Amino acid sequence: MKEEFETSVWNYLKSLKWGEYVIVEHSSSDPTHLLFYVMINQLKKSDVPFVVIDVLDKYYLLRMHLASAGIDTSILDDIPVIKLGGVRHVGKITSLVERVEISQDAPVWIRHYRDALRRVEEKLGRYVKLIVGIDSLLQLYEDNIWELNALMLAGFASMMGDKASKGIVFLNSSVLNPKTVLKLEEIFPRVLKLELKEGELILRIEKSVDFDEYGQEIKVNAQELQDELRT
Repeated sequence: MKEEFETSVWNYLKSLKWGEYVIVEHSSSDPTHLLFYVMINQLKKSDVPFVVIDVLDKYYLLRMHLASAGIDTSILDDIPVIKLGGVRHVGKITSLVERVEISQDAPVWIRHYRDALRRVEEKLGRYVKLIVGIDSLLQLYEDNIWELNALMLAGFASMMGDKASKGIVFLNSSVLNPKTVLKLEEIFPRVLKLELKEGELILRIEKSVDFDEYGQEIKVNAQELQDELRT
């Protein structure tokens, strides 16, 4: 069952064209760390270059959740990370680690972030991004609609069509204003929903450029998946 789930998730990730990004929406109570681990594991097994964009220490929290579940987290070592804010570093320091201070004005740190991405691209070529914690960043701007819209356009919409990368954006939609979530769903061409329901971890396609994918689900028994990841 674990292998079938991993294969289905991996096949979907591989099917993304270069320049495409997908949002994975979830709530605070969903076991996002399990899906994150599966994606990391498949990327490493396939020798696909990738980076984790760690916003305000969400990567650290995911690692702690995995450790609490009894899952070996050494797989997270030596992964190149671009940190946006935060103070916790996960894994070993490598030459690819970048840090962007987001306490500066948005146009300033966004420019620094793009510079960091260019340096990573020079070293890796085409690569996959796994972006975690973006909801924490959006919360900082929700009270200012002008800054929020600028962040949406400069930080998210500008990613689309960049042939050097593709990626997954994990989004805790339960902590955001519904209008913010709707705006993001408008920007991104693909939207997935992750939820735990009656013991099953379900990844459902809510929006896609391939219309026949709407409503399709990838399922796995959550406890069995966790137990198998422990071995």
